[in-house]
Amino acid sequence: MQNKKWGSFFIQLVLWGLFFTGLFYAWKYPQVTKRLFAGVTFPTINLSDVCQAIIFLIVILYVFRFLKNLILKWLEKNPKEDKSVYYSMIKLLGYIGWIVGLWGCLSLMGLNLQNLAIIFGALSVGIGFGLQTIVNNFVSGLLILFERPISVGDWIRVDGQEGIVKNIRIRATELETFDKCSVLIPNATIISGDVVNVTRRKEGRIIVSVGVSYDSDMHLVEELLRKCAKELPFAKKSLEPTVLMTEFADSSVNFEVRVIIEKATDGLAARHQLMFAIWDALKENKIEIPFPQRVVHLEK
Repeated sequence: MQNKKWGSFFIQLVLWGLFFTGLFYAWKYPQVTKRLFAGVTFPTINLSDVCQAIIFLIVILYVFRFLKNLILKWLEKNPKEDKSVYYSMIKLLGYIGWIVGLWGCLSLMGLNLQNLAIIFGALSVGIGFGLQTIVNNFVSGLLILFERPISVGDWIRVDGQEGIVKNIRIRATELETFDKCSVLIPNATIISGDVVNVTRRKEGRIIVSVGVSYDSDMHLVEELLRKCAKELPFAKKSLEPTVLMTEFADSSVNFEVRVIIEKATDGLAARHQLMFAIWDALKENKIEIPFPQRVVHLEK
């Protein structure tokens, strides 16, 4: 895995090297650049300036990558820390590294702030017409990192998808579903849409509905349901479970058992165990759980 990261890192460096080499040859032949960028004055540079700029970029990116690795190693030694804050720091360090590196490269090649302003002004037209979605997702990604409505490792539901947040990227957030599929959710969707963060407050609640026949002792049913809920290993001991009679239905009297559990991620296991405990308790006390029945008369 580490070799893949370094391979990706060097590929990026090669691509940026080609980019700056292209800039060098563009400035070497000013008649071409004058036609493409009328009114912009480009400085005279040589191959030495390009080499210095590339070396500067390599050093800056290496330094920021070293800082990110330090944070990751510290997190491995301190697993109880809030990882979401540090993952946000790692992402921001990556963005700052590229900004500092590109800014320094352009400065070494002699491009001043005035020329940059002219170029960015020209690019803003393209951004306004064709890159609105990309810019919107990028800004939304920064808002997610600063406000942290979601963090890496959270269990969320958004835009009809449900899963664990694996990575928050520039354009989209990577979500791993419980089917082990990777889904990319645009950052703008998370900021502007409805997001349910299941594990935000760590605790959770499960609700189990059960119906019993009208011939049953309702006080005994309530007592049995409360006992099952209290004995649930996942339940938060400091909070009493709630047992409610909710409805006089056509063929049953319906109850609801509501239990606060220690971890929201244990919701499915807790619900499974509670339902089995209720089933066994009702069967042991010969309390019937009614079900719909139909009588069909056939005429000869």
